[in-house]
Amino acid sequence: MIRRQSGFTLLEVLVALAVFAVAAVSLMSISESQLTLSRQIEDKTFAHWVALNQITEMQMRQAWPEAGEVRSRSPMAGRQWDVAVKTSPTTAAAMRRIEVTVSEASDDSTRPMPVLTSLTGFLERPKTGGGS
Repeated sequence: MIRRQSGFTLLEVLVALAVFAVAAVSLMSISESQLTLSRQIEDKTFAHWVALNQITEMQMRQAWPEAGEVRSRSPMAGRQWDVAVKTSPTTAAAMRRIEVTVSEASDDSTRPMPVLTSLTGFLERPKTGGGS
């Protein structure tokens, strides 16, 4: 009596490995996409907070800036951010339009980083005098 051994053939094992390899590559690609997306969301969130801080600081200082653009650097979350504050007059004489754009700081001035967020706010001319 001849007994047949049961098990997988070499071809079946190779097909199973090929299927596993395709699935593993797909999962790695999805994981990489998720990490990239998470990083982008984090960058945009911090940049938005930097822009909000700029407008809030101007409101708290009761600043009345001249029309024009001012560039600076601002730290947040252990990183540096390039901030551009563009001030322009409005049709109301007692108001200024403030547009804040934020990008990640770059040491290479010839290749600026892309703008991550842009935020617009308005400032009211500070009241002078001691009325109550």
